[in-house]
Amino acid sequence: MIQRVWAGMLLPWQAWGELRQIKARRYIVIPVMLNITFAYLLFRYGLSGYLITQFTTLIDGRMPSNMHWIVPSIHTILDVLAFVLVTFMAVRLGTIIGSPFYAIIAGRFDRHYLAYDNTPPISFFWSIVTALWFELRKIVLLVVIWAIGVLIEFIPVVGPLLGLLWVIIGSGFTTLLDYTDISMGRRNFTLRQRTAFFLTHLPETIGFALVVTPFVGFPVINVFSIPLFVCAGIGLYVRYLAPAQGIK
Repeated sequence: MIQRVWAGMLLPWQAWGELRQIKARRYIVIPVMLNITFAYLLFRYGLSGYLITQFTTLIDGRMPSNMHWIVPSIHTILDVLAFVLVTFMAVRLGTIIGSPFYAIIAGRFDRHYLAYDNTPPISFFWSIVTALWFELRKIVLLVVIWAIGVLIEFIPVVGPLLGLLWVIIGSGFTTLLDYTDISMGRRNFTLRQRTAFFLTHLPETIGFALVVTPFVGFPVINVFSIPLFVCAGIGLYVRYLAPAQGIK
């Protein structure tokens, strides 16, 4: 059990070496450059700085004179939140636009690990469309998870603990959906099928989610780590989650 969890945790660290084996490292450079480009454009031309300045100026004008010292702190907190949000938006855009290159990597992983698999390659345009459609569905799923978590909080005594467990489980589940979608999405697996695959190899999926989930929200780091995590998710699928030959 522990060895299987450890195997899942090692997948992100093994991904770079596996990309070398299948001669696909050059394809991961493009999504990283897209992440950097979108992050720069959103910071350079975004409205976050202007809006934050206007908001803090409004607060400063309405506060008593003895409370003005708190305004710089508010401005700093808002700057940090904007930094995290803008970086997150940049990497999501980079993932969508870079999806054709992830599809190429997934195809090479398939040929290396799944010789029996005959999944047809996906077109450049359709890769972007399916990635965008997945992002929209994921937002709906996150809203549902959040709403259920709020309801759980109202349970007497154990509500806060159960709510925390629900958030952890929900975050791990969405991480698994996110980073295996490039493999499972092009095979049109349903949510029920994906969940069944995760449960079948639960130790490996838990290990993978434990490593990946905390890093996703770190600004700047996620610009470089998320493309590697996508490749690690492809590795998770071809190594553990792919149906055996002849099984549909």
